[in-house]
Amino acid sequence: MNKDDTSQGWLSWICNLIVIFFVYICTFITFPITGWFVLKTVPNYERIVTFRLGRVGPPKGPGIVLVLPLIDQWQKVDLRTRAFNIPPCQVITLDGGVLSVGADIQFRIWNPVMSVLSVQDLNLSTRMTAHKALTYSLAKKTVREIQTQRVKLGEYLGMDINEMTQPWGLEVDRVELTLGSVLKAPGEGTTAPLIMPPSVPGLEGLTGPIQQLAMHFLGHSSISQPQQESTEEP
Repeated sequence: MNKDDTSQGWLSWICNLIVIFFVYICTFITFPITGWFVLKTVPNYERIVTFRLGRVGPPKGPGIVLVLPLIDQWQKVDLRTRAFNIPPCQVITLDGGVLSVGADIQFRIWNPVMSVLSVQDLNLSTRMTAHKALTYSLAKKTVREIQTQRVKLGEYLGMDINEMTQPWGLEVDRVELTLGSVLKAPGEGTTAPLIMPPSVPGLEGLTGPIQQLAMHFLGHSSISQPQQESTEEP
């Protein structure tokens, strides 16, 4: 760090102290009026994350919290356990089957500051991450493994989601898979081998369907000619 950065850091720190000092003085002088605006009651299941002059501070609460006017921006964070469900989606398994699978997920916030700083929409980001982890992890399993190891796969899925959401200050407590119907059993839908018709003199350059159509007309013409000859003989 050079001298210019150090001087700017000290100057910014001194300016912040001066502004905060004057706001404290104004709040104290007008306290009977400003008390309705600067004092916040925070319950046990919530915390307040405060940004003072753009800098984040430690979470505040529970109890009565002082929020200074003009220089403090604050946001409440709910620490209670919340739940959401992933609607049934089609998953292509390792053995080629297609299975309808959903999930019920419970999560909670363990770090209020990280949950505010890391993502803009925590609920939406968690839903998208859980949906992606569900389809990715189950694609490595067979239909039988998903049906017989539903509880264990739910625990593994919770660990996979936690690895991606822990930097957001979020922890997944429980994942329960909800199995739907098997839309396609393993091994179904395989194409049968193509049977080529025998080659016919004069039709070697034609493709299979066209050759079959030509053989069809030739067969009808060969049948109609003897019939005409038999009718002309008498």
